[in-house]
Amino acid sequence: MANSPVQNPESGAQGPFKILVVDDTRSVHAFVKALLAKAQGIESTPVQDGLQAIEVLRSGQSFDLILLDWEMPNLTGPETLRKMKEMGVSIPTVMMTTKNSQEDIMTMLEAGAVEYIMKPFTIDILFEKISFATGRTFSYGL
Repeated sequence: MANSPVQNPESGAQGPFKILVVDDTRSVHAFVKALLAKAQGIESTPVQDGLQAIEVLRSGQSFDLILLDWEMPNLTGPETLRKMKEMGVSIPTVMMTTKNSQEDIMTMLEAGAVEYIMKPFTIDILFEKISFATGRTFSYGL
């Protein structure tokens, strides 16, 4: 069943696992959506930049994870994380980026990211990072 809920026995969570995907590139949205579709019980909501992400979070929608691009117009990933922190948002966030210097990694972590993922990435890496950030594991087909 395509929309059956996923339950992780360790977390006790039920219902669809909701991911907010924040990236200004449509091809990244399509790529991430295609990868996430390989596992059952995941719903993704795409937004184009940090400002839209803040609006969605202020609207009261809940998410289990945020995948957040670093370099975006209007509000960068680290700026978005800082705004989220000011709002009291504590959703685990994985930064998606091409930046990999020690300074960049520290900036991400200090801003509130729990993990980062280097672009381009594979399905295995994506689900490994989701598991690390949330403690949830998903079976997915290739």
